[in-house]
Amino acid sequence: MEPTPEELAEHAEAHFRPVPRFEKLDGDGFVYIARPRTANLHPYRIDDVAAAVKWSRAESRRRGHKEVEWWVGWRAEPRDLGEQLLALGIARADDPPTLTGMTAISEPPAAPAVEVRRVETAQDHAAAVELDWEVWQLDEQERARRREDEIVRFGETEAAGTVHHFSAFLEGRRVGFARAIDMPAGVALWGGAVLPEARRQGVYRALVHARWEHAFARGTPLLAVQAGPMSEPVLDGLGFRRHGEIELYCDRL
Repeated sequence: MEPTPEELAEHAEAHFRPVPRFEKLDGDGFVYIARPRTANLHPYRIDDVAAAVKWSRAESRRRGHKEVEWWVGWRAEPRDLGEQLLALGIARADDPPTLTGMTAISEPPAAPAVEVRRVETAQDHAAAVELDWEVWQLDEQERARRREDEIVRFGETEAAGTVHHFSAFLEGRRVGFARAIDMPAGVALWGGAVLPEARRQGVYRALVHARWEHAFARGTPLLAVQAGPMSEPVLDGLGFRRHGEIELYCDRL
């Protein structure tokens, strides 16, 4: 059965088309998403929370992960799942502690003054992610750790054809970066960054519209996003619908 917009807003990551280095494992009432260094767990309906935590800890340690993040959506069961996680020694995440599940099923407004280009070469991708890291203030040590990995990852995702990268330009200068990840029934907005001095000029709006055009072109005119506090109000103004909140919990191993 095709997932509803609400389900995609709550669990987009669980519905990605195959993405290199994203491994999806179906557990007892949850989906566990493993990346090379981190993991997320998306609960649907868990009957034995302690057993699920024990399993996720063992699996994460087996993979060498230092933490696993629980994304507890508004429909997750049991209803006191967050309280049970806290009792089991799992802490609330703090940056941010909550995301908002949102979708758009009609075309958001464009920003004609901003040029958006698909990232199609490794060299262009390298410049694009450097901007992303600058916005998120990653230190040089972390950037150096990621650079070689990003080169390999870009080649893998281009070959798979499920992850798409976009750069935004104002007067020829690169000022924004965003990703889109294909799902069978829509496209997930996965990350977006705009240089501080370029904000309030339609850059983020242009990046959202470009990803809408991609979703429309592939015959799945729906955008889903788990939005943070900075992007929520912008997406409200672009016609996105709020479905509910996702509470984040971090199990540090």
